[in-house]
Amino acid sequence: MTDLMVIRTANGNIYGANESVFRIAESTGGGYKLTHFTVPGTAVASNANPAAATAGDELGYIGKSGRFVAITEPAT
Repeated sequence: MTDLMVIRTANGNIYGANESVFRIAESTGGGYKLTHFTVPGTAVASNANPAAATAGDELGYIGKSGRFVAITEPAT
């Protein structure tokens, strides 16, 4: 099975969104941006917040051409 959505970190690593803990929020520019992200395998308690996303992290998908296509603005 393939992931529909992925998260690309600022350093270029790509993680499956279905295995990650993340949050998105409205951006001041009218779109959305990734605000919090915890890599897969890192436990986040149900009443705790995931870590703040690193500047440049993005939520998106891998297109037919094999390239990453962002659906959020980069985290700031």
